[in-house]
Amino acid sequence: MELDKIDKHILNILQVDSKITNAALAQKINLSPAATLERVKKLEQYEIITNYSAQIDYSKLGFLVHVMVGIRLHKITAENIKLFKLTVAKIAPITTCYQVIGDFDFILMVHAKHLSSYQTMVVEKIYMLPFVDHVQTFSVTQRVKNKQLFLE
Repeated sequence: MELDKIDKHILNILQVDSKITNAALAQKINLSPAATLERVKKLEQYEIITNYSAQIDYSKLGFLVHVMVGIRLHKITAENIKLFKLTVAKIAPITTCYQVIGDFDFILMVHAKHLSSYQTMVVEKIYMLPFVDHVQTFSVTQRVKNKQLFLE
């Protein structure tokens, strides 16, 4: 799907405020509510908009440990990747998992209440997998940037 200036404007607005009403969105982009709704539905249909969600400050909920974890597998096979993804999907503190190219095969983002709970819920479950070669934890001390991509 080719995006025009209006589609990009819609996406920029929704990234900042996904709770905006269709009427308010229509007013901001100078289109009728019907035309605006049609464009948003098209963006959803083409899976450019994949989800609407709230950003949560996990620290305020008692999750004081935020770590990124680099995982390297012994051997990259379709079966190992599938099993790794299935395992990660079952571990609640892992909020994000990226398959990457470089020193690691996967990068995980994990939020836990304590370092010991991170150790038992994540490291032990991941490291026990027979095809995992290396696990490296990076403690997040401060989030410097967490912004949406502004489309021009």
